[in-house]
Amino acid sequence: MKHVSQSLRILLTMLVALQLTACSKTVQWEEEVPLNTGETIWVKKTLNYTIKGGAGNPLDMAYRPDWVEKLTFKWGGKEYVYEGDAGVILLAISPEKIPVLVAPAADSGWHHAHNYKCTTPFYVQFVPDASGRNWTWPPAIEPWLFGLSHNLLRTREAPEKMKSRYTAQERNDEDATGSIQSPSHARIDPNYTVSTCFK
Repeated sequence: MKHVSQSLRILLTMLVALQLTACSKTVQWEEEVPLNTGETIWVKKTLNYTIKGGAGNPLDMAYRPDWVEKLTFKWGGKEYVYEGDAGVILLAISPEKIPVLVAPAADSGWHHAHNYKCTTPFYVQFVPDASGRNWTWPPAIEPWLFGLSHNLLRTREAPEKMKSRYTAQERNDEDATGSIQSPSHARIDPNYTVSTCFK
């Protein structure tokens, strides 16, 4: 009888978890982004949260962010939209006056999902096409990006704790702990490598 009762509890927990996974929340916010040109723009971000178990405890059900994120911004009189699964940390303007995005290539397993080969430093640079909506990446980031500080929010709170707007200072405050723990995510480190990349 005890075994049946325990099995029933597990089954009910799994059914509740299954129902909750269908629930999602979309969170939008704006970030003040100082560019390497000296300009400041506002970037709008959209991120979906779904109810899922914690990494160490699958029964710890809560709203957690999905990997796919949408960034929308205007620069030079044109709108740009990026939607993807890279953890973008930097928006910068190239010497050719083109906005580019940079992310640590190993974050969320992006390099595995996109067959991105080993390179030093191990970041990925996204370059837009003429439409500003389709992004490709070269085999390595360009040296002019080395040393630039991150300017996009990396911290993801629970949906109800995310603010609708973040100033540059608020972003730095939110990311302060992560910047200490992962300096390569706070500044583009020309020597950043990982052991899990494809040779």
